[in-house]
Amino acid sequence: MQLRSLALAALLAPLAFAAPFAVSPAYASADSTCYPKWKVRQTDMNGCSSTALLSPGNDTRVNLLMLLHDRHGSVGVSNVPDYDSYYNERRRGDAEPFNFPYFAAKLAPGRKEEVDSALFESGTRCLSNDAGSAAFIAAVGSAKGLSGEERAVLAAARSAMKPQCSVGETNRALAEVAIRNVTSKTGKAFADYLIAAAAFYDSDFAGARAVLIGIGKTDNGWLAEASAYMLARVILNQATETAFGEYGDLKKEGGDRSILAAAENAFRGYLKRWPDGAYAASARGLLRRVYWLSQERQKLLGEYIAQFAERDAGRRNISLVDLVQELDIKLFGELGPDDSSDPELLAVIVLREMRYYDEAQLGDPNDGPISRQSIEALRGLYKGREDLFDYLLAAHAYYVDNNPAEVLRLIPAGETGNSYVGYSRQLLRAVALDAAGDAGARAALIAALNAGKLPFQRGTAELGLALHLERTKALDLVFAAGSPVRDPDIREILIRYAAGPSLLRVRSADRGAPAAERNVALYALLYKQLLRGRYADFLKDSSLIPPNAKRIAPDDYETPRFSEVAVFNWAGSQQFACPSLRAVATTLAANPREPRAQLCLGEFVRTNGMDPDYYGVTEYLDEPRDKDELGGASNPFPGKRFSRLDAYKAIIANPAAGPENRAYALHRAIRCYAPSGINGCDETDQPESVRKAWFQQLKREFPTSPWSKNLNLYW
Repeated sequence: MQLRSLALAALLAPLAFAAPFAVSPAYASADSTCYPKWKVRQTDMNGCSSTALLSPGNDTRVNLLMLLHDRHGSVGVSNVPDYDSYYNERRRGDAEPFNFPYFAAKLAPGRKEEVDSALFESGTRCLSNDAGSAAFIAAVGSAKGLSGEERAVLAAARSAMKPQCSVGETNRALAEVAIRNVTSKTGKAFADYLIAAAAFYDSDFAGARAVLIGIGKTDNGWLAEASAYMLARVILNQATETAFGEYGDLKKEGGDRSILAAAENAFRGYLKRWPDGAYAASARGLLRRVYWLSQERQKLLGEYIAQFAERDAGRRNISLVDLVQELDIKLFGELGPDDSSDPELLAVIVLREMRYYDEAQLGDPNDGPISRQSIEALRGLYKGREDLFDYLLAAHAYYVDNNPAEVLRLIPAGETGNSYVGYSRQLLRAVALDAAGDAGARAALIAALNAGKLPFQRGTAELGLALHLERTKALDLVFAAGSPVRDPDIREILIRYAAGPSLLRVRSADRGAPAAERNVALYALLYKQLLRGRYADFLKDSSLIPPNAKRIAPDDYETPRFSEVAVFNWAGSQQFACPSLRAVATTLAANPREPRAQLCLGEFVRTNGMDPDYYGVTEYLDEPRDKDELGGASNPFPGKRFSRLDAYKAIIANPAAGPENRAYALHRAIRCYAPSGINGCDETDQPESVRKAWFQQLKREFPTSPWSKNLNLYW
């Protein structure tokens, strides 16, 4: 989407229709390459790791939306575009940390069919044509003082107006011709309004302004209101023409201050006369645009706070979820704790100020998180909201000071609540008990889990409980009958990274477990045994592969490769003669360094995408997890992973390995670097001189080998 389109997205509301204010994309929170962090204690923000616990690491929009939901009980529908549909569609449970669009979709199911128009056209003058036409025709139909012929002419002229909103249009000229026979006083007033509307669509804002001023007083209520509203819109459009740079970016000085002041006066004049008028909500929304274009931060902030406090949804021009999105784009990044006295908005700012990105920032007064003293200074703004203020202090104790005892002092036992603040208080106390090593932590986490009724609350508590069980070496309880940890993603992560051989064996054989869970467990078991030299165990446990196991179809991109247990039924290869995988493992169980078997294990790894640089399998089974994340507490399969390149180097250096094996090892060692010159066989690097020496050795010692003849360069 071009920057100019973004800048104009909120420019113009319908002629006679209260349209929503602009909603532009917040790219930082919808990054398709963002990977969620599976932990409750989030101290920095990556855009897709929010939880239902009010925290510094949440996207600020998520925190604000939770607090507004508490305040109003609803946040309306959402037109926030979902830029990460694949990430969101693949989700199976509510425990996975999430991004803002997904949270908005859950908390405020949106008008999905309108997402594109909301992004690219919302508020533009041409999007309003149909609604504006209907309102004008209805007003003409009910107006007094018009003849039947005039009604027909005016309605026909408005219906014929099909603007494209491009430069050089002639809607005004066509309208003037169409209504030249309208002669009554009321008819001429409607005709003038129609001419002004046509000029508006032609981008002739000066012409539209002159006509609207000329309409003057009229006895028709709709016409008087619509003209006043449209006059304000036209003036705003004039100001907007001066506000943006060549590439659609808002100029540092904003728009023309005198024109913007006129627009503000026009909108305020309309609202004073018609506080509950048909276009009042839209007028309030466009006042925000006036203040944004004029760089009047405090006025703009005041409008947001007033809209957040408004209990009548009909008096807002957009839903709360879209208003949160708008605030984030237009102003939130500029706000600090001294800028707002609104308890909810201030709480979100304070939580953001608790973020830190590494331990070095802790205790740094210039670059670190907000101090407790600074939060205490805000106490007077939280009269009647002591629950929220005490939560901010408790959050600081937990996330910044790492003082769980202070959390327990601030939040008493027995906390419950069906709001996001009440739930956050309950869950924060539970995770503080866990951090303190308290024996009551498990029961508190389960209680929070059972109390979670709003979107993502149960899932966040499940994540906290799973982290607790992993770190207290009670992983078996996650998979016990009746376990409250039901989220399939949590269970799968623990299977892939934290489960040891015995648990994986039990999960693989449990016919009561979901097939997907059994397959992931068996794959992880066999994969880790085979690639960490536990060949005898692999041979024993490969008997668990179901007789009907099938390979995943090449065009099946939905089924994860790390559940494809049939891959271990590998029958061998012909190009470089290898027996079945079981035969290879049998040989290696007797002699782990047998050259041919090592090469054949390498063929299995290479042809099935199990090299370290292969996206899919190794990423999900070998990449180490952060120690504070789910699955990062321990490594139940220690030892170095099998490396094809290490095997090739050992065989190259072993004269007893035989000429065919050594020639193939040289061939494959060189091709580890094809075609990019980057090693795809393991995470080490060999200088180009070594690869050149391998190439020369292959040509010199094995000139008649097909592996020498088929290789004409090195990388």
